[in-house]
Amino acid sequence: MKTVVLALMLGLPVTPQATPPPGVHRENAPAREPMKRFSWRDEAAGYTFVAPPRWVGKVRAEPLTSKELAKSGATSGVRFVEGSKTLLVLLSSDEARLKALTGTGATELSRHGDHVVAVKVGTVGDDLALTSEELGSAVQWDGEAKDAASR
Repeated sequence: MKTVVLALMLGLPVTPQATPPPGVHRENAPAREPMKRFSWRDEAAGYTFVAPPRWVGKVRAEPLTSKELAKSGATSGVRFVEGSKTLLVLLSSDEARLKALTGTGATELSRHGDHVVAVKVGTVGDDLALTSEELGSAVQWDGEAKDAASR
């Protein structure tokens, strides 16, 4: 008993200490993991475009200017670019403007309710080009099951 009282008075631990969890006591934080998936979100239309992992770190998304949107008839759009090559352009609009979208060379990709997503494929035959299966499952609408596409 005297040993315990003496240890408490001196501030010595009475029981053996466990190893502290990572990040405590000035340990280095874990290294950041690289991004594992490429996705782009269109809040206005309510969908997320998910590309294959080979796009990660290579492809960037550039929103279309208002002039480009007006010319295409879309309400929102994005261009996916690798270097100076345009891989594809996604255009979204409501069903009433679908004729304007397809009239500019875009092809309907997916629809959900009144929203329509059309695509213009840029570089074909590139190693980053999407297959028809990848393109068909790339659009994920809000409220639908994962990997489900509406046509």
